[in-house]
Amino acid sequence: MNRKSIRMSICLILILILSLSLSGISFASRGGNVDTGSKQISAPNVENFEPSSETTKMTSPRQVPLNVDVISNQITISNEENAKPASETTKMTSQKAASLDADVNPMSLSRPIKGTNLPYGGAFSGVNTEIFSNYYFFTNGSTQLYVDWNVKADYPANVLWHINVYQAGTNKFVMSSDQFSTDSNAGWWTTRFYNLDPAYNYYISFVNDGPQIGSPISGDFTVRLK
Repeated sequence: MNRKSIRMSICLILILILSLSLSGISFASRGGNVDTGSKQISAPNVENFEPSSETTKMTSPRQVPLNVDVISNQITISNEENAKPASETTKMTSQKAASLDADVNPMSLSRPIKGTNLPYGGAFSGVNTEIFSNYYFFTNGSTQLYVDWNVKADYPANVLWHINVYQAGTNKFVMSSDQFSTDSNAGWWTTRFYNLDPAYNYYISFVNDGPQIGSPISGDFTVRLK
């Protein structure tokens, strides 16, 4: 074999090797596997997805509890509302007689410093401002007080007035009753104060709202637990 033949053979071998190399690359680009000896290169068939979200409207709304407190990432359902002190007043069906016996306690211009058990009967007269019960009342853990009352104007006039409730010891104002009038609220009535804090004892006062000083009120009352 002469040199020219050898050169042509070498060129043909190089062309054949180059053709095989190009053929392998083309095959790999179409998703096949190329054997490179100890490793294989695989073309990925799955796309790379980014995180995403979607929101749809519910066909039927959820029922949410009415009283829900969220505290420290915990949800607790409350079955009881936080009730505030309140009062209600009704006319007594049976009228009491005015108390004239020695057991009736007068009222005082000073706040009470001593307590007493209930029921408690009291009376006052000639009040132009505010007058307090002589004692505070042992509630024995009760959350309500009843006050039976009969309040009149000392002179012919329609006088407005109301009852206040205070905490014993702290003298903190708790609440007022509705406002009454000596014309519309004649006779005996009962005012119930409820949702009181059972940890405290209480006392009351009667307050003359006018219309002016010089229109005093007088009355009898009984405080009871039930």
